[in-house]
Amino acid sequence: MRSGTLSRKGIGVVPLILALVVVLAVAFLLYRNWQPGSEERKAATGTSAGTAAGPSGFRTAAPFSLKDTNGNVYSSDQLAGKPAVINFFATWCPPCREEIPGFIEVYNKHREKGFELVGISLDIDTRENLPGFLMNYKIGYRILFGDLETAQAYGGVSALPTTFFVGKDGKIKNVHVGYMDKESFDKEVRKLL
Repeated sequence: MRSGTLSRKGIGVVPLILALVVVLAVAFLLYRNWQPGSEERKAATGTSAGTAAGPSGFRTAAPFSLKDTNGNVYSSDQLAGKPAVINFFATWCPPCREEIPGFIEVYNKHREKGFELVGISLDIDTRENLPGFLMNYKIGYRILFGDLETAQAYGGVSALPTTFFVGKDGKIKNVHVGYMDKESFDKEVRKLL
C-alpha cells in the first residue's frame, strides 16, 4: 500500500475528499435555493408551482439601464405606463429557446395595444452569439445584455428562464420560473392589458 492514501481507519483520502466536496456542493445548492417564508408566501399570494410573487410579495419592478446588441442604452423608464414582460434568458438554455417562438407570436398579437416585451440575456461566455441568435429566431422584441446587478435587483434570478409580468402601474403582477407555453404566456399577458 502507498503511504498517505489511506487514513488510519483504512478509508482512502481521495474518497473522503470527494465525499466532502459533494456534501458541500449539495449544501450550497440547498442554501442557494432556500427562501425563508416561501410556503407562507405561496399560501398568501395563491401562486402555484412555477410561479411566485417577488421576495416581498408584489412589488415595483426594479429600474435598469442596459445595452442592446447595437450598443444603444435602453432604460426601464421607457416601460412606464405600459403592460410589460421582462424575460431573463440565455442563448444556451434549451427551455428559453423553446419558449421564444410562442413569445414572438404573443408579442406580435398584442404590441398594437401598447404591450412591451423585453428579453434580458444573461449570457456571459456566449455574448458574441446573441446577434446571430436574434436573427436565427427572428426576434422582433427588444433584447438587452443583462448583468448580475439587474438579476439581483429582480430577486436574484437563479433559474432560467424567469419571466416577470409587470402591470401599467409598474408593479410585478406575476413571476414565472421555467418554460412557459404560448397559451399560458398569452393568458398572463392578457391580464396586463
